[in-house]
Amino acid sequence: MMIEEATVVEYHNGIAIVQCYAKSGCGSCAAKVACGTKALSALAGEKIAPRFSLTVNEPLNVGDKIQLGLAENTLLKSVFLIYGIPLFVLIITAVGFSQFFANELIVLFVMLLFTGMSFWGVRKLIDKRTQQANFSPIFLGKV
Repeated sequence: MMIEEATVVEYHNGIAIVQCYAKSGCGSCAAKVACGTKALSALAGEKIAPRFSLTVNEPLNVGDKIQLGLAENTLLKSVFLIYGIPLFVLIITAVGFSQFFANELIVLFVMLLFTGMSFWGVRKLIDKRTQQANFSPIFLGKV
């Protein structure tokens, strides 16, 4: 199980709205001066901090730090849905439609159309799955 820390933003009757912040894992190794990953993570920073609601079995206050748990299995399924399916659709449409059309612009348009539709479908599937208990993070306790 992966464990993350989050901050309570709101709390009402057992439902907490929490916010997770990105960790700055870069910058501590010897190659930090010449590393492109550190520069990219410095650009992204903590600008995007997702908020979500969570059922909690103990009273919390705004500003409390809590621990959340997420099963590795759930994370792997999410990564496959978000990256694997659209990539698979992109490759299949590129190979499949290039057999039927000689014009590459038509193939490109069809690839973009089907890949966009796959992203939309994955988003709808993930929205449906977030309602399931095994697809949501688990409240582990206060820090």
